[in-house]
Amino acid sequence: MCYTGDKMASSVQVNVRTTPVILQELDGFVKKGYYRNRSEAVNEALRLLIRRYKMMTLEHKMKKIRKGTEKLGNVTKAVIESHEEEDL
Repeated sequence: MCYTGDKMASSVQVNVRTTPVILQELDGFVKKGYYRNRSEAVNEALRLLIRRYKMMTLEHKMKKIRKGTEKLGNVTKAVIESHEEEDL
């Protein structure tokens, strides 16, 4: 079993082809102690890749929501100005 976050999941073996240079870099990370083995390093790389694409998707959705709102007033600025007026 592999522990991933707060869920237990069984391991699945995947064969991957890569270049000698990438493998050398990967083995270097393991040798330096950043990871216990190649599998741990590859899994971290996959998690980072997944997180990257999820963030890109979220960013795209946020830009879509914001589209057309550029000319609207700044809410934060309005709140600050409102509080400043109350203090007078």
